[in-house]
Amino acid sequence: MPALLELDGKIFAGGRSRFLDSDGGTEPTPKIFVKILPGHAPVPVLAQLDTGAAWSVLDGEIAEALGFFEHAGPIVSLSTRSGAIDGRLIRAPLTLVADEGESFEVEATFFVSRDWTYGSFLGYSGLLERIRFAIDPGTNDFYFGGIPDS
Repeated sequence: MPALLELDGKIFAGGRSRFLDSDGGTEPTPKIFVKILPGHAPVPVLAQLDTGAAWSVLDGEIAEALGFFEHAGPIVSLSTRSGAIDGRLIRAPLTLVADEGESFEVEATFFVSRDWTYGSFLGYSGLLERIRFAIDPGTNDFYFGGIPDS
């Protein structure tokens, strides 16, 4: 069964995908990389799950290809280990791609900048705070789904 259940049997998350420990060589230590469809991208891309990130960030080339630099939004400065990078906060759909169960689409806030060349990240504010998710490091499973109405 692809769904992750709560102790009372209710569904906690209805989508599951396998996450990767590596993005193919740019990260020297294991991280969690999941498949996403930002905007209406034709093919999935990998994004690093980062619960400590203020926002989700899209690689500049991906944001350019999707036309995200044409979106309106506040201009902000992102403080990074390489210094401050200026960009824009935009809202766009994001689909978490399921290997089993249901893929899940949510409206997300992304930081986009032509100067950002460090890959794509899924951050807490504007995205992860709006979904349910769980990680099983023993099987490299990433579970996700919507937050039920209270």
